[in-house]
Order: sequence, then C-alpha cells, then structure tokens
Amino acid sequence: METLVTGVQLGTSGDKKIRFLRKIPVDPTTGRAEWGLRAVSDDPDSTSWGGKNVFDVYSKSTGTALDGTKYSDW
Repeated sequence: METLVTGVQLGTSGDKKIRFLRKIPVDPTTGRAEWGLRAVSDDPDSTSWGGKNVFDVYSKSTGTALDGTKYSDW
C-alpha cells in the first residue's frame, strides 16, 4: 500500500510520478493505518501476505460486529 502513496514513475522520462493516495487511510475499527494484505496467490483466508501484488486488504481488528462476524472477515 505504501506504493500507492509514494507513487510510480509515469512513462520512461522519469520526471513524473503518479500517486493514488495521499496517505494510507486509517482503519476505523482499529484507529491505525495498518491493514492486512493478500496476494492473488494467497489463500482467501490467509493472514499472511505472499509479498507479491496486493489483491485484497482487510482489517487487522480482532473485534466482532453486531451480527457476530469478525471485522477482519468483511
């Protein structure tokens, strides 16, 4: 997710970058800007990131919602 903030080079000239986020958003359930990451090659329920392309982000909260589901499963 840090790459979304720092940006990537646009084109081959090297003088322009494109950024997608100003900062990593705060997880409303934890109050921190920390997120769990999953890659395409990771299992859907994996809690560790394979280190490749980010396919999914999820809350690291251990809390439970009113309907009984964990926030990290949303």
